[in-house]
Amino acid sequence: MFAAPLLLMLIAAGAWGQVRVSVPEEVEAELTQSVTIPCTHTVTGPHASVMVEWFVVLAGGGRQRIAYWDRSAGGVTDEDTDLTPRVAVDGAGLTLTGVKLTDERSFLCQVTAGVTGSSEGSVRVRVYDAPETPEVTSNPAILSVTEQLPSEIGSCISRNGFPAPTLTWYKDGTVLPTVTSHNDYMYETPRVVREASGLFTVSSRLFLKLNKGNKDSVFSCRVGFHTVPAGDRVIDSDPFSITLHYHSERVTFALMEGGEVKEGDKVRMKCSSDGFPPPEYIFYRLMGDGEEQELGTSVDGVWELPAVMRNDTGPYRCEALDFDAPPNIELKKELSLFVHYLQTPEVSARSPLTLPLGHDLEVTCSAQGSAPVKIIWRKGKDHLSHSPTLSLKKLGYKSIGTYVCEVTVPSVRGLVRTRQLKVLVEGKPSLESGGSEVRVEGEGQRVTLTCAATAHPTPKISWSVDKQPVVSSWDQAVVSKVSLPVTAALERSGVTCNASNRHGWTVRAFTLTIVAPTTETPVTPGGDSIKKAAGEGDHVGGAGIVVTAVVVCVLFLLLLVCALYCLHKRGKLRCGQSSKQGIPTETRNDNITVEMKPGHEENSGLMGR
Repeated sequence: MFAAPLLLMLIAAGAWGQVRVSVPEEVEAELTQSVTIPCTHTVTGPHASVMVEWFVVLAGGGRQRIAYWDRSAGGVTDEDTDLTPRVAVDGAGLTLTGVKLTDERSFLCQVTAGVTGSSEGSVRVRVYDAPETPEVTSNPAILSVTEQLPSEIGSCISRNGFPAPTLTWYKDGTVLPTVTSHNDYMYETPRVVREASGLFTVSSRLFLKLNKGNKDSVFSCRVGFHTVPAGDRVIDSDPFSITLHYHSERVTFALMEGGEVKEGDKVRMKCSSDGFPPPEYIFYRLMGDGEEQELGTSVDGVWELPAVMRNDTGPYRCEALDFDAPPNIELKKELSLFVHYLQTPEVSARSPLTLPLGHDLEVTCSAQGSAPVKIIWRKGKDHLSHSPTLSLKKLGYKSIGTYVCEVTVPSVRGLVRTRQLKVLVEGKPSLESGGSEVRVEGEGQRVTLTCAATAHPTPKISWSVDKQPVVSSWDQAVVSKVSLPVTAALERSGVTCNASNRHGWTVRAFTLTIVAPTTETPVTPGGDSIKKAAGEGDHVGGAGIVVTAVVVCVLFLLLLVCALYCLHKRGKLRCGQSSKQGIPTETRNDNITVEMKPGHEENSGLMGR
């Protein structure tokens, strides 16, 4: 009986006005930060006042008011709720500070406008917190391509995110599909743990069937999450690689040093394969009868021949001892070593070779090598012939010395052999020529005479004077010097030096001449030749005597002037006066006129005062 009146009242109320509430479906909030939940409303029809009330939906489905607002009281927070310290309300919405994980729930905004009625809206608060940077751990073991099932590559973990973030694996920058079911190729095992704080820790282990192509692969993982207000974000882990064990498929074998190999060289052979870890290697020398001689094994794949000879020429083989390789793969390789050689040259004459003075010389040089050779003859740095034959005409003493036959192989750098031939020229001594006259100023003056002779056998030099000579020699040359005072007897007889050996002798005579002192330095004959033979010059003559003579002359003139002056002062010398009686009349016109200069009265008196 009361239903009809109530229905009429509701219809009347609807006819009088309406309340509309507008809220978003969701509001995003960042953990520990503040968030405002907006709520707007419109009221049509007559109304005395408007009240906005905020409720939270409880876990059991019920609701609890936490705050309200009206025009007269403003915003009021209800007491004794878990949100009381953290909420504030105004006419525009509800503000929540210090967002917690428990704040992720539904909030209700209810607007009441008296008899016009009421309306409400529900909004869901979503709480977000960014996780930590993902950490990866690679499998420290040596993985093998021979494993039948997928091997564990590594693990990735990202802690303390909300809600639970996602993990994605990458290989060489390419995303791997997310497969969680076990299979024979690739899968991952994800795990999500909710910590006591309410945040989530996610982790994943990656399994992959490996092959040789993965030896240089780089792996990483990426965590994806949502933040406020940036939206969706990702963080990448550090990249990592794995240690992969894979068998060898190919072997290389070569010489480590490039270029041609010659006798005496150190040869290193390098054997390598494409397996990991590198296997041990064994080396063989292949003999001509088909047999192989085992040389030894090497861990680093290097075999060394310290000083090869021509009989080391031939084929060699290396083999990689990789026992993981399939039996159908041959891990052997061969190389051929050729050692260039050059024999010591042969000369047609035996060293030392002695020939008479003035004769001709012709010798030949020959050598055999593994490639065409080039022959030159040289003496010191001078090249004498670019052919196997050395020809010398009319040998002299300058021809004495060591001649070298040098043989090279132009195609092989550094392959050189030499043979020496020492040539001696026999004959009577040859004396260095030069002037034979020695001029000195005054008897007793000392001079040095030099004789230089060349011959084979080495000559001896004797002098015609009984003086001890100073002798020096090198090769087949001898230099002898004597120092003696010049006397009248030596001026008459002269001095001779005699150079002799078993083939004969040669004499050189020196003429000694005593001359009056002059300012010229006397020339010593043979000086130039002595300088050439002995490498030094002797000062012959007396530079000191010349200086002494000049000084004596000057002193004599000074004494004469002083004597004349003294005689004049004593009156014993009348330079400017004479008795008229003693002068004939015919000489009166012969008066001497002397130009006198001021300040020289005493001298003018001497001349004719």
